[in-house]
Amino acid sequence: MKGYRLQVLGYSFLLFVLLSTVTCTLHPTFAANSLDQINQKVCDRFESDVSKLAAIMEEVKNRKGITETRVAFGGIDTPVKSADYQITFVAEAIAFQRAQKYQSQNQLRNSLEVLKNKVLQAKTLVGRTLDEQ
Repeated sequence: MKGYRLQVLGYSFLLFVLLSTVTCTLHPTFAANSLDQINQKVCDRFESDVSKLAAIMEEVKNRKGITETRVAFGGIDTPVKSADYQITFVAEAIAFQRAQKYQSQNQLRNSLEVLKNKVLQAKTLVGRTLDEQ
């Protein structure tokens, strides 16, 4: 599991490089369309990471015999519940991000940076859960 976790964490670095390279080279004429395309591509990659994290957590829950951990708010008293909540939170944040329309590179970059931090937080919590096993 630890090797898989490192592979998933590597995607965020690749995403950061892609985001910083692509957003710095946008042509002003096609900026609005390109910003939306970049937003969608980055969201696709984040969504892929989150689905892998969700699959990892499902496997952890199956191995531990946990049947239900979804937490809407509060009551997050175990690492499994905490990671599960964070994955759900990030999935919702990605859906919100997809719907946004940006007019400038800075707006998009800042918003994606916030989203990236949420994904990294979810990865950290899943990693802690794996380390407990």
